[in-house]
Amino acid sequence: MTHKYQSISSDIEQRILSGYYSDGNKLPTEEELGKEFNVSRNTIRKAVDTLVKRGYIMAVQGSGMFIRNIAQQDNSIINLENFRGLTADFQNSTIESQIIEFNETTATESLAEIMNCAVGTELYYINRLRIIDGKRWVVEYSYYNKQYIPFLNEDIINDSIYDYIRNGLNRQIGYVDRVIEAAPLNLRDAHLLGLQEGDPALISTNKSMFKTGEIFDYSIDIHHYKYTKFLKLSNL
Repeated sequence: MTHKYQSISSDIEQRILSGYYSDGNKLPTEEELGKEFNVSRNTIRKAVDTLVKRGYIMAVQGSGMFIRNIAQQDNSIINLENFRGLTADFQNSTIESQIIEFNETTATESLAEIMNCAVGTELYYINRLRIIDGKRWVVEYSYYNKQYIPFLNEDIINDSIYDYIRNGLNRQIGYVDRVIEAAPLNLRDAHLLGLQEGDPALISTNKSMFKTGEIFDYSIDIHHYKYTKFLKLSNL
């Protein structure tokens, strides 16, 4: 169950990310936000505290709450705080998908352990190259659990899988566990990204879950080191 303050926190977060509040500008007061959302100041305080902990807002003693500069203007940055998929996060860019492989498979022992499913569970396997504004950006190797994502086709894959999940299947994506590391490119991925074997790459290994906790997607993304930047907001 989503509490009211969590919903308000999410709404304010979306405003920050969309530029509704300019970087460095003061957030409306608790009283003003309480009136807007028709909730108590205590509920607003919990919502704001959540955003402070996530690094979106900073409290300046005696002055109020201010929006932190989160580098929205740099469209090469992937915000790890609120990654919704390339199509959603790069709305002002032209995104193309080149399908390398698309087939059905089953979960091996290792995949079953990672995806918290039974061995033999039916999966979709997708290998695609994502191209942003003509630049070969990332090679994706993804497994989708058919128990939760019962249907995929090339039209969906060429567009946005996550948009289809949110709007077509009406499922809420809640969490992504992500590990990022640097490693040299193998020959295959180097060729797809237009680089040389042994060149560096940023590799992101991801498990995506619904708000109800089920793992629906396990993927390994090989990012072009010249283009990709990751942003992680922190609060000490």
